[in-house]
Amino acid sequence: MPASKAVCKHTYNTPKYMRTKLLSIAAASLCMALTLGSCSQKQPSKIMTMLCDDSFENVMEEEIDVFEYAYLKQQYHVLTRYVTQKDALDSLFAGSIHTIVVGRDLSKTERKALKDKYPNLRSMKIAVDAVALIVNPSNPVDQLSMKEISEILAGSTTNWSQLQPGAPDKRIHVYFDSEGSGLAMYMRDSLLNGRPMGPLAHAVGSIDSVLALVQKEPGAMGVIGVSHLTKDLTLNNLTTEERVQRLVGDTLAVNGEDINNRMDKSGVKTLGVMRYEAVPYKPYQQNIYDGSYPLTRPMYMITTASPAGVGGKFYAFVTGVDGQRIIMKTGILPARMQVTVVELQ
Repeated sequence: MPASKAVCKHTYNTPKYMRTKLLSIAAASLCMALTLGSCSQKQPSKIMTMLCDDSFENVMEEEIDVFEYAYLKQQYHVLTRYVTQKDALDSLFAGSIHTIVVGRDLSKTERKALKDKYPNLRSMKIAVDAVALIVNPSNPVDQLSMKEISEILAGSTTNWSQLQPGAPDKRIHVYFDSEGSGLAMYMRDSLLNGRPMGPLAHAVGSIDSVLALVQKEPGAMGVIGVSHLTKDLTLNNLTTEERVQRLVGDTLAVNGEDINNRMDKSGVKTLGVMRYEAVPYKPYQQNIYDGSYPLTRPMYMITTASPAGVGGKFYAFVTGVDGQRIIMKTGILPARMQVTVVELQ
């Protein structure tokens, strides 16, 4: 996938995703953010540093905000750099970092090599993410099949007019965040069997650059993690305590329609994807949950940190009840919580 210069009517399955949905976690909340940190004795500042695949930034920022509030009196802090998946894994193996969040688990060989060196090694699947395909709102194409996506990535389909009558006579430029990102590797491995992408696939340096280019160029197609489209911007106007209440303290239920509306009003158009060229599905949370949306990938947290340190406590938080509730409310699917779907007509 060559790097670019730095820049830094089809009917869906309407009954499935247009009804109001409440996705609730079938577990009692620990309400960690409201009960931890009761020690009145002042503690010295304690800081951990971690690396995270940049496509998961929105999810991890919410986790960090609540964790730091929960341990406010202990003065625990998480410093995070958002990098490519390759850089995160390389740093973990080199021992320069002890906690990472990436889109795959360790292989058996990798796990053995790290376990021999770091007895505290732990890894856990914390979420299922969806890979969203976005286009400019002016583009009349609403859906693509997996076959069509593969042909676009490979470079055998290069123009929107090849896909359907009435589509614009414009070249399809595909934008990713970075060459070594988890998104790029996932699309290459799952759709091209590891073969390189064609000349119209470009790495542009960041998710924000992908969004900006798609909003600007009628012929562009972007590949991003769905949480970048479902971010709850209303949280920005709340106090820290109010944010914590919204994320973990107020209700076990999640309004799926509200999350879907955020995606639909994100300033770009999200394409539906057809697995077998039958019914297209968008990367709505319900469609991630029941497996009807085909472009999904795991999200893993891996650490070699001591369980007693800040890194170990943050790992326990993200993989625990409240950490999983936060993931639910970002629009992707928590991996370690039992989910009950209730549909309201």
